[in-house]
Amino acid sequence: MSRLTFILSFLLLISVPALGAERVALVIGNGAYMRVPTLPNPTRDAADVARALERLNFKVTQVSNGTAVDMRKAIVEFGRAAEGSMMAVVFYAGHGMEAGGENWLIPTDAELRNDTDVESEAVSLRSVNLQVSKARQLGLIILDACRNNPFEAKMKRSLATRAVARGLAPTEPTDNVLIAYAARDGTTASDGEGKNSPFTTALLRHIETPGLEISFLFRRVRDDVMTATKREQQPFVYGSLSKEEIYLKGPTASIPNAPVSSVPISPVVPAPLESKLNTDSGAPKEAPVASAATADRGAFTPEDSQRVAAIAAKQQLKMPEFTIDPGKSDSAGTNSKFVGVWSSKRGWGGKGRNAMLIITDVSATGLATGFYLWGPPTKASWVQTPAGYTKFAEYIDKGTFSMKSSETITARLDTKNVISLSNFNPDHPTERPTVDLYPVWQLVKPTLAGSSPELSQKPKEPSTNPPSSTINRDDQSHSAKQAQKPSGDTRCDRMHDRLGCLCALQNGGGISPDGKSWWSKRRTTDAPNEGFVRCQIRAGRT
Repeated sequence: MSRLTFILSFLLLISVPALGAERVALVIGNGAYMRVPTLPNPTRDAADVARALERLNFKVTQVSNGTAVDMRKAIVEFGRAAEGSMMAVVFYAGHGMEAGGENWLIPTDAELRNDTDVESEAVSLRSVNLQVSKARQLGLIILDACRNNPFEAKMKRSLATRAVARGLAPTEPTDNVLIAYAARDGTTASDGEGKNSPFTTALLRHIETPGLEISFLFRRVRDDVMTATKREQQPFVYGSLSKEEIYLKGPTASIPNAPVSSVPISPVVPAPLESKLNTDSGAPKEAPVASAATADRGAFTPEDSQRVAAIAAKQQLKMPEFTIDPGKSDSAGTNSKFVGVWSSKRGWGGKGRNAMLIITDVSATGLATGFYLWGPPTKASWVQTPAGYTKFAEYIDKGTFSMKSSETITARLDTKNVISLSNFNPDHPTERPTVDLYPVWQLVKPTLAGSSPELSQKPKEPSTNPPSSTINRDDQSHSAKQAQKPSGDTRCDRMHDRLGCLCALQNGGGISPDGKSWWSKRRTTDAPNEGFVRCQIRAGRT
């Protein structure tokens, strides 16, 4: 028996290859050339692409300003890592050239006095192709290397018929390899005037988009580059793949829709800064300094899901399946405050459809992904299409992003923590309707700029009936004795839900500084306010 076990174990060992990382990448940025002018962008391009690939779960090896020895060594080691991997990606930014019908990547120490020096001083694209082809599913080579070649003018030709062409030559990769050029064969690419080249800028914009199949990824990159360069530069992809869909970032995982709560629940907005009376001196506490965002990051709980579902049911919205992972978004980025569920109180222009934004994730590069929902049409709607939703993945720039289809909807987060949507439809060029969306749940709750108006008021002398805006420390016993509708603060008269506002104020809640909204608990992650709920039930709300 022991001999049989040994034989089986041996066969198992030799039949299963050693597995490395499922995704491997080699990123090279060459800008500091020793014998020609420096290129400013390649090292920045490479660093940014390396970070993006790491976020996509690639094991990344990075080479900055590589010499011929550095590049050849890195490519050989990368080939060993690519053996048996699922995906292998090489990104190269720097000088590249075609010589004698073959494409070459140029190290920073290349001199290239003669065309015959290319084979000894440069690195062939063919050798890179051989290494990435070892991946089981996809080998991908991305070349931002079609820039004007400064070596060409001074290079001596060994034969008059030997060509050193402008740009790179067409290539024919193996069956599981794609090769993307920043500019199609025979043309050159711009290094750009910004932080990144136009090609890398477009690549970074789309490479982390969930559910974007690899072919469509490079179609989007192509369109963006052609727009940015006024159609002077056209990226091109060589190679063909099978019908299998391949993603660098797969479609967002989803969970079933939360059931609609049977108890009417009012939307909860984050609590503003509020003055609290100091029980010792009676003086208001000093307001904390306003900041862009606090570290208050909450989980999207089943209670939050039910609240969103209740609002969607009331506004007759069609809900998508979605999930929000608090650990997924970039916590340090200023754009993390976009992540959340945002709902309208009134429709577009005050009379149109209701709207909702569900922003599930914002990457470190500012890519916001999520869903835009619209309700049933009204008489004021431009078109009478039914309620629905669409998925989006757009970049945030200076607190704003746009969702484009037949219409262009621009979303802007203001200093009051409200997302304002504005719409432009070419069929209605003179109309610019807007709708404000308020947070139902928010991942990172910002500290509103400025202090609360209540902080500037001189505190009143203590009395037996404290103001309703202060916290009643005997709220539960007081609520238990009350068996009628609450009365009191006139500030609730302007609220859409006056009863909810009054119950909130009598049970530890408050009103926002602008007087337009109320809150029943300080954070959406806090436990339910039982006194607030009992108050509404006693007043007849079930």
